[in-house]
Amino acid sequence: MKSTQPVPFIVRLTDRGPFPTNAARAYRLLIAAVVLLSTVVEVLRTVQDLPFAQGLPAFLAEMVAEFLLLGDFALQATAAVLGRAPEKSRGHAFLSYLRSPYGLVDFLAALPMSSELLMSSPGDWGAVFGILRFLKLARYSPALEILVAVVQREVRPLQSATFILVLMLLVSSTSLYFIERHINPNFDSIPATMWWSVATLTTVGYGDVVPITGLGKLLGGVVAMLGIAMFALPASILATGFAEEMRRRDFLATWRMVARVPFFIGLDAEQIADITNLLRFYAVPPGDAVIRAGEVGDRMYFIVSGLLAADYGGSEPALLSDGDFFGEIALLRDSRRTATVTARSRCQLLILDAKDLRHFLEGSPQIGEIIAKTAQQRLNEQSATSL
Repeated sequence: MKSTQPVPFIVRLTDRGPFPTNAARAYRLLIAAVVLLSTVVEVLRTVQDLPFAQGLPAFLAEMVAEFLLLGDFALQATAAVLGRAPEKSRGHAFLSYLRSPYGLVDFLAALPMSSELLMSSPGDWGAVFGILRFLKLARYSPALEILVAVVQREVRPLQSATFILVLMLLVSSTSLYFIERHINPNFDSIPATMWWSVATLTTVGYGDVVPITGLGKLLGGVVAMLGIAMFALPASILATGFAEEMRRRDFLATWRMVARVPFFIGLDAEQIADITNLLRFYAVPPGDAVIRAGEVGDRMYFIVSGLLAADYGGSEPALLSDGDFFGEIALLRDSRRTATVTARSRCQLLILDAKDLRHFLEGSPQIGEIIAKTAQQRLNEQSATSL
């Protein structure tokens, strides 16, 4: 049986989900600002002739960052304990958090000042741990998670590309070794020649060691051109995988939002997949008008969360909340907007363009009936109000 207990405030404050509360959003911004400030201070402290970096302002900034990040570590650990699964004990939940990548980064981020007191080279360790704090931003950015997921999924193509690169390295270095070993002291062994191969295959070309024979230079040109193609192979694998993973995550995020809208509860999995591919996410801050009366309507909106007011020109605006939709009248009647809809709170909406709506309704006539019925009801209410 699913628990109906309210989620503790600390758990909601530190939530990493895609739908944070206003408090959680403010807390994210605070921690991100602290991490950025701390990282900049630690980088500047390595500049010996910079008075600001060696003086009291930098020390105070570091102390404030240390205090806030220690507090964040305590909050994250508390949230892990409070938000644990029912079958887990408090100690097990805390250890699970501490062993997780995020828990480890949170712990290391809170160490710089402690390391300066406990270690023999305090300045060096303080700088190392201070710069490691930057990894805390990965908690609020999916970039590293996506990269790891892409590498795991594309591991076999990447292994093949790596094999080809290593083969090219061995073949090019061995070939140049046999060509120039007797006349060029820089290439007196295959390991020594590998440095040239790496620099040439990557098209860096440092120029510290170069072939001097005509055949060696010809080989260098061929290796340089092959290097462009060889490094384009893993780059294209990662780029394609990254784009596919982003599309997959966007699809899943939209799917979750669609599932939260009561209007779509009656749809089967195929219909939800169809509508998910058509919908786009739209966030609206409080006070913004989403649509205005008299405008040409080219899309309709579904409310995932938030409160909006629809003003039809009467005395009292109609309130719209989670699960409601609006903007359908102008699309169904091919007319202009009949109401102005304004956000009363921060809202998360899903947008469906007119052409996509018509395409979807062709395969889901029952949804079209519900939308048409609601539109007619709103028109009747608007007519009654204007009398």
